[in-house]
Amino acid sequence: MREGTDAPATGLSLSRAFFEATIDELLSGGYEDLRNHMAAGLAGAGSECLGFDDEISRDHDWGPGYCVWLDPEDWRASGATLEERYRAIAARGFAGFPPHDTSSERMGERRVGVFPVDGFYAWLLGSPGLPTSIDEWRRIPERSLAMATNGEVFLDTSGRFTRVRKRLLAYYPNDLRLKLIAHDCLIAAQAGQYNFGRQARRGEDLAALSCLARFSEATTHAAYALSRRYAPFYKWAPRGLGALGPVGLAVREALDAALAAWRAGNVEQAEGQVERASHILVEALHAEGLSQSDESFLLAQAVEVNSRIGDDALRAADLMAPVTA
Repeated sequence: MREGTDAPATGLSLSRAFFEATIDELLSGGYEDLRNHMAAGLAGAGSECLGFDDEISRDHDWGPGYCVWLDPEDWRASGATLEERYRAIAARGFAGFPPHDTSSERMGERRVGVFPVDGFYAWLLGSPGLPTSIDEWRRIPERSLAMATNGEVFLDTSGRFTRVRKRLLAYYPNDLRLKLIAHDCLIAAQAGQYNFGRQARRGEDLAALSCLARFSEATTHAAYALSRRYAPFYKWAPRGLGALGPVGLAVREALDAALAAWRAGNVEQAEGQVERASHILVEALHAEGLSQSDESFLLAQAVEVNSRIGDDALRAADLMAPVTA
């Protein structure tokens, strides 16, 4: 709680409270019927949409705010007027918090306010419609898919916004998911299981640190893919591991232990934690029936998973190359 108020201190809960307190005013004077065919909530860019915001987050793009998503015809008729009203309401602040900081608008990114449904998704996906082919899915940055599906929807009476959101939440087509997992396993094998210890023993500390970082990113992303969840922006991906269930929690524990050992100068112990994280992925692959290989080296697991891809072109694509934009 913010001292002296009853307002919650997290961005999502503050957003909901602000919405409930101001939506009647926003729609007053002839716009009340929009409540029957609109959506509202908070999703998109910003740590508050992930529920990860804290005191440090409040130095930019934070504060009371929410999104209203209108169907195209309502946007054309009322969008500009409602956006002007929204800005006037938001400028007053709420519950002791100053207005939402809008530093991102200087870079052309508006995070809260009134939007057309199609425009919101077009901003993140590159087109107003859902991807329909493997190539279309691959052209969308995964962080954008995470932003399109994070946060909370407070109201959706038209259902248009939620229909797109639910399809995206169903995750990638299975062949693309398998390619992502295979790619992650290959990168993890090369960076962590093979190169990390070798570079550390050479005294190439910066290279060893880079290897450990790449291993951490690859195993973290594999945990998201195994959980059918889009990985958020890289700085928040480790934080989100805890919400992925036992595999995510176990990977996070092993990575934290590897980093602690590396910081203490214990290369052998750090290597042991790298193998522990790798073994967690192998067990997860076995549990889902994606591999029958008992090899602990993740390169073998990458080959096994990749062989299960049905799409010929995707299966033949270079496993070292990035899978999505």
